[in-house]
Amino acid sequence: MGQRRLVIRDRITAIIGATLLCMLVASSYYYSIQTQYEGLKYVPSESSPDFQAKNVMLTSFDKNGIASDRLSAFEMNHFSDGHMNATDVRYFSLNPDKPQLTLKSERAWSNDDLETIELAGNVTVTRRADKQSPEMYFNTEYMRTYLDISKLETDKPVLMRRGPDEFKAKGGMSYDNIGRQLELKDRISTTFHPNTRSPSLPFN
Repeated sequence: MGQRRLVIRDRITAIIGATLLCMLVASSYYYSIQTQYEGLKYVPSESSPDFQAKNVMLTSFDKNGIASDRLSAFEMNHFSDGHMNATDVRYFSLNPDKPQLTLKSERAWSNDDLETIELAGNVTVTRRADKQSPEMYFNTEYMRTYLDISKLETDKPVLMRRGPDEFKAKGGMSYDNIGRQLELKDRISTTFHPNTRSPSLPFN
């Protein structure tokens, strides 16, 4: 009888020991997993956007609450490092105190939080006529734009029309919409239509 009690007591002790060991292993595993999770941080992929949108329209306003610029796109992707890209892009300047600009392109991107925007694919720029100058039109395959200062430039061949007159430059151009300064670069050809005054640069 005494021997049987001893065997039962040994078994109970072994079971308790095994249970405590299992609990120790389980708790160690739990804290190990928790430590790994706590050490994890979200690292955005440079190749995966952190924001995507379709049929986008963005409007900026001046300090008086008046709309100054509008940008639309069929699709827009923004990335964690600040760069963005878009397709089927349209830009409209809305400030009545500045010559009105319209920009269109198949693609656009910016690597500096929209300080500059690069356009590619059938890029067209139209500046409406005003009291001082006729309408101006540009067409090229690539253009860099500085929207805050209304400056445009390209190193690709460009076609420009000013009123009925046409200009072509193989080396691109630089255009300041505020100062109305235009520089055509390399192998320039011009076509002037009768009864129109030949313009000189800068255009005034």
